[in-house]
Amino acid sequence: MKRVKSQLSLGLVCIILGLMLSFQLKSTFGAISNTKERQLRDISKTLDDLKKEKDNLNIKLQETQKKVDDYEKAAASQSGTAKMLKDEIDKLRFLSGLVDVQGQGIVITIKCVTDLTTRETFPIVSSDLVEFINDLNSAGAEAISINDERYVGRTQILDIGNNIKINDVKIDPTQVVTIKAIGAPDILNGVFKLPGSIVQVLQDSGMEVKISEVGNIKILKYNKTLSYKYMKKVGR
Repeated sequence: MKRVKSQLSLGLVCIILGLMLSFQLKSTFGAISNTKERQLRDISKTLDDLKKEKDNLNIKLQETQKKVDDYEKAAASQSGTAKMLKDEIDKLRFLSGLVDVQGQGIVITIKCVTDLTTRETFPIVSSDLVEFINDLNSAGAEAISINDERYVGRTQILDIGNNIKINDVKIDPTQVVTIKAIGAPDILNGVFKLPGSIVQVLQDSGMEVKISEVGNIKILKYNKTLSYKYMKKVGR
């Protein structure tokens, strides 16, 4: 009889301990879950704020650019000298990638490969895009963009986590990447037909790379503000 009571007491103690442990775990996981929710809300709010700030800056940039254009047009109408200066400024903007341009050229589309066995995706990386840029420049490309981000001398192409950053804009390399280039279509296309070209390397790895020669391509301008902190004109 005593043995039965002892077993019952032990069982009761185990049940109580189990309930206490269950309650403690539930409280702990609940606290962790609440903390993660708060962190996600904070991150989401920060991203929203940054997006709004970026949109506002872009609007201000466009407004400022319009004012500059208006001032230049007004000045150009005053004298032949002012008109010559405006034409020179327009030419410099054109060559610097600060205006939208169009012309014949090629469009390259790159689609990453997914291993059907492991379901692992092998996307393009920044060094691949840099090689495309180098080949296009060597073939005489006059304007280049990647996913509509204009490539200029100050453009950075970097791997950032699972994304690629171009002009401070992140693109997803697991999605289709589109490169546009203005120039002689046959020459631009021909550089990628050489043995060992980046197109051949990517195709050999299973990626889908297509090149189309196009009669008219529009490439958007570089829409970031150019600023120089250290460079100064050499005095005479």
